[in-house]
Amino acid sequence: MIIGDRSVEPIGFGTAQLAFKDVTVEQAVATVRAAVDSGINVIDTALAYTRPGVESFAEAVVAEALAGRAGILVATKGGHRRAGDTFPVDARPPSLRADCEVSLRTLGVDAIDLYQLHHVDSRVPLVDSVGALEELRIAGKIAMIGLSNVDIAQIEQACAVAPIVSVQNRLSFADRDDLATADHCRRHGIAYLAYMPLHGSGDVAAVQVVADRHGVSPQQVRLAWLLAQGQHIMALVGSSRPITIADSAAAGGLRLDDDDLHRLG
Repeated sequence: MIIGDRSVEPIGFGTAQLAFKDVTVEQAVATVRAAVDSGINVIDTALAYTRPGVESFAEAVVAEALAGRAGILVATKGGHRRAGDTFPVDARPPSLRADCEVSLRTLGVDAIDLYQLHHVDSRVPLVDSVGALEELRIAGKIAMIGLSNVDIAQIEQACAVAPIVSVQNRLSFADRDDLATADHCRRHGIAYLAYMPLHGSGDVAAVQVVADRHGVSPQQVRLAWLLAQGQHIMALVGSSRPITIADSAAAGGLRLDDDDLHRLG
């Protein structure tokens, strides 16, 4: 699939679990490296994926894990921070600029490959937030702009201000409510990054039948169903263990036929 001008694999790695589960730094670094070793070349993180008292835990893990490794698209997000046990949204232009500086410093890069607005801030006009990201892009601090947790109307507003290459929303086999947004992205050449792609259960029996037919895990079937919804769709899989991300990465090569898709509904 394509994100902006980058050709990437359809399974990406989401790093939220590394911050929010009880894993060591060493285990977190090993999991990111296992993702890359499995062929994944998109790592998604965020300033908000952190632990109390740590400025940006997941971004720091990504920086350590990818040291010396080239060709990986790193995506992160701003406009949403951790403050103790709360996660306030602040997408004012000065805050986005400050968040970007933290991410640049933590990731140890001169420019962020894909910088995403984590949430729309109800107190700030969306065009102002996106305008700030466009200023960062023009300044060379970010290469591409994405949005997260948005609806179709908000995507259209943002596209009038800046080139939007990706939308990251929640979508899975069991939770299909955002399929219309994914289709809107397809029609407008925008990559759709599905987070929580294994959320929920859905038709467990149907998934197991297809999994048995192909000799793969049910998780791979759920991810393959998602990818079958469009060549512009990426599944961002979260994991805190190397073995599970390696299994998920294999779903990028699983092709479901019409009988499989009919059974899965």
